[in-house]
Amino acid sequence: MTVTLGIVGLGNWGHRLADAVQHVDDAALVSCFARTESSRMAFGEAHGIAAAGSISELAESVDGVLVATPHSTHVDVVLELAALGVAIMVEKPLALSVVDAERCTEAAQRNDVILQVAHYRRRAPGTRQLRSLIDDGSLGSVHLLEGHFSRVMSPDPARPWRENPGEAPAGAMTALGVHMVDNLLYLADDVPIRLTAFSTKVGRSSPLDDITTMQMEFPSGAIGVLTTSLRLPKRIMCAAHGSEMIGWSEADGARCFTLRDGEDSRTELPLTPLDPMVDNVAHFVDCVRTRTQPETGGAEGTAVVRILEAVTKSAANNGAAVEL
Repeated sequence: MTVTLGIVGLGNWGHRLADAVQHVDDAALVSCFARTESSRMAFGEAHGIAAAGSISELAESVDGVLVATPHSTHVDVVLELAALGVAIMVEKPLALSVVDAERCTEAAQRNDVILQVAHYRRRAPGTRQLRSLIDDGSLGSVHLLEGHFSRVMSPDPARPWRENPGEAPAGAMTALGVHMVDNLLYLADDVPIRLTAFSTKVGRSSPLDDITTMQMEFPSGAIGVLTTSLRLPKRIMCAAHGSEMIGWSEADGARCFTLRDGEDSRTELPLTPLDPMVDNVAHFVDCVRTRTQPETGGAEGTAVVRILEAVTKSAANNGAAVEL
């Protein structure tokens, strides 16, 4: 069975998703939609697919829809697609508030449609390896989980919404940090009980904060630490610090290292190369085909939004602790 797909949101990430679909077996991108006719016609021509005149027209011709619109529009698009009965994969974050994330999840459940949130970085080989080291006890008792995601993203005239604080609360946390939030929740296999956060500007005039940090406490007593920025050189890493061993991923999850207690040099673990973005689309296609729930569904997406909302609240209150 070939699963037919459409895309809503035809900017830079829409093109990336369209390219990813080409590497997924038994999946075919057949249609696209954007509010601007010229945009959807150009995208359709570029990828050799039909340009739908509306979301409802798009939904009639596909089994599933990939949503890559600006953050604040996710809710309306997801609610419309759910009512039309089509499977949905929406880019992260699912929404900008817990209330809206729950609305999306409930709409998907009510209409019996698959809802997947594209938290694909947990699928990176390095992140999967860290989870395995935790599961088999190699790390011992996990005390600290750590994430860092920074990269320079200068204002983009083609995507001005990315510099809008309403679209990106807490600086880079919305665009970048939520990837690592999901990774830390995945590695902890739990949700935190409280957090504290700071989000500040560093000597520059910008509508967005330059640096955002967050600490969260898990029920076990373990601490999660996350740093994210749109102004610092690219660094994407995730780590789990245990009583017996430290494990960490680098190169956006493509490499994984360990350091045991008493050792002076790290060991690199062998990994099978994988494009987590393509793997995420393939997972969505498989869920559509088999009618199974995705690994990162509405509940997982909402858990990340709950952290995002709490980070924004804590940062606005000078780092005051927020109970979750």
